[in-house]
Amino acid sequence: MQDERVIADDIVVLGNAVPDVISDERITVCTAGYSKELGLVRIYPVPPVSNMKRWNVVEIPLERNSRDNRTESWKIQGSKSDWDQIAKKITFKRSIQDRKQRLSLLEELYNKFGASCIEQLNDRRVSLGLIKPKIISYQLETRDDFEKATQLTLGSREPFVTIKNYPLRPVITYRCSNCKSKGPHEQQVLEWGIYEWLRQHPNEASNVWENLRMKEAGYYRSFLVGNMALFRTSFVIISMFRLKL
Repeated sequence: MQDERVIADDIVVLGNAVPDVISDERITVCTAGYSKELGLVRIYPVPPVSNMKRWNVVEIPLERNSRDNRTESWKIQGSKSDWDQIAKKITFKRSIQDRKQRLSLLEELYNKFGASCIEQLNDRRVSLGLIKPKIISYQLETRDDFEKATQLTLGSREPFVTIKNYPLRPVITYRCSNCKSKGPHEQQVLEWGIYEWLRQHPNEASNVWENLRMKEAGYYRSFLVGNMALFRTSFVIISMFRLKL
């Protein structure tokens, strides 16, 4: 499994987690996507400036990540040795713009990889899945490990903001559609776009929930969730899908 290599030419990007800094000081993003051949995939590390925008369809040479034995986990071939040029290996093919096509894909993915409760994902021992939530509450927590200083990344003249540079983090409490756990799930949201909105609108932070149409009727709503490498039963929200019906 560790030596497995593929050219994935149909990856649909489903979401990007907020950037982080890894041990060798590279600034990276964890991207989640879907391939007809590979199923749900986690690609890490990924350069923050690339064609990995949500709903883009891309071609990427992938290989197994020797540091992550989760079935869904991959990395870009040569991601460490060729890091300065790695974004060029991600080839943009098209973007799914039509709302009905997006809805159809999300329903297809839920039917294939969805669960009526997070507990089912744990039982299946999968690290990625889709949930249709019944939202109870939401809040912005103050980050205990907030760092004001930012770093420069490749090809940028401006400092790059990573997860610890955001003073707030969104957290959502919800029940699954057929919840099996004793209490509700309280999970951190890692969707990059939400953090960027908070950064750009510091005086209107609480409005982020209104923008996300958290409890508004008439919307298709699902979460792409993933577990953590060191805590396989703990899940976070990677991407929040909300589409007008």
